[in-house]
Amino acid sequence: MRVLHFLFLVLSLIFFTLTRADAQSEKSDYRLSVSGFVRADAIFDSRQVVEAREGFLLFYPKKPLYDANGEDINARPTFNQYAMTTRLTARATGPDVLGARVMALFESDFTGASNSENNSLRLRHAYISLQWTKTRLLIGQYWHPIDLPEMIPNVLSLNTGAPFHSFSRQPQIRLDRKAGKFNFVLAASSQRDYVNNGPKENSSIYIRNSVVPNLHGQVHFRNEKLFGGLAVDYKMLTPRIATDSLYVADERLNCLSWSGFVHYNTGKLSIKGQYTYGQALNDHLMMGGFGVTFTDSLTNQREYSPLNYHALWVNTSLTSGNWQPSLIVGFTNNSGSIAKINGPVYARDADIDYVYRIAPMITYVTGKFSVIAEAEYTAAAYGINDEYFRVTGSKETGNIRIGLGVVYSF
Repeated sequence: MRVLHFLFLVLSLIFFTLTRADAQSEKSDYRLSVSGFVRADAIFDSRQVVEAREGFLLFYPKKPLYDANGEDINARPTFNQYAMTTRLTARATGPDVLGARVMALFESDFTGASNSENNSLRLRHAYISLQWTKTRLLIGQYWHPIDLPEMIPNVLSLNTGAPFHSFSRQPQIRLDRKAGKFNFVLAASSQRDYVNNGPKENSSIYIRNSVVPNLHGQVHFRNEKLFGGLAVDYKMLTPRIATDSLYVADERLNCLSWSGFVHYNTGKLSIKGQYTYGQALNDHLMMGGFGVTFTDSLTNQREYSPLNYHALWVNTSLTSGNWQPSLIVGFTNNSGSIAKINGPVYARDADIDYVYRIAPMITYVTGKFSVIAEAEYTAAAYGINDEYFRVTGSKETGNIRIGLGVVYSF
């Protein structure tokens, strides 16, 4: 059935493209282009890992789990193959709207919306862009503004640098305004496939019940070789609308995150890096979450505090020639809460003190055909949480991933 859906989509796009091509002699303002790639990967891990999509998206190694004989159950290696990141993109343009150049784009792959839907068609991007001389308005689903296309690390791994680099696509309204070499960004986004954890597990309900969208602002600087900027992000979460004692809950959690980034590109050499201070950024596949700091004994009303994390990554690549080496180094650290945690914690593995990764990669490129090999060492330091949910007595556990990929673009 999934194959039939895919064939129907491809044939529909081809038919529509040919139809538009025939009509372009009469209405040359309309254009539709189709692009994408077919990709096949194989991965090996030296131990069990915290992952998504049957291991294809790796976060870090699982902590040791010892049996009665003192042997680590999670020390068993794994191997898998997949082609579900194969991608299809359609881009449409037409006559100006309100004095702006208009463009609509949708992009899909086959990773599904969850592990149970692997190999199913899913929506990545779908947006309308209105571009004036200095202003652009984007409405639809796209990378969260902190996931800048200019700053996506050059890696083979499906995680694209997570949990050090943000990975999140969200429905949003975004406004860009250029002023010389500067660009100012304002955005209001919601949540769909990438959500926070809370009393109802992973769900978008916490931001939906807050009514206030995720608010984001950025400033960029760009010249011929340098791109950089700063970002600030505000998110309000409503963990519950009713207490366990069935009182109406008046609970709010305010989360403030910020980031600085820079990308130097000569055309042959690319060096990019980003630092992020994050509160409850687990909806970005990063570390983070929040915990209960106070519970009223009568109404069961709660107060919350976010866990604070620091994340840093640097990626260097040679981007010309047939052989293109690359290296990414990443680090993230749990700084705990500013208030004592006295109740449940809703976070991604908050007993990890820090995680780091070193991943060299080599790509052979000839035309639109690429062969990629990557070795990725990721270590996570598991320990015990204190009352502020900082981690003490941590001990590293490491995993080696070997990845091979073949890509043909069209």
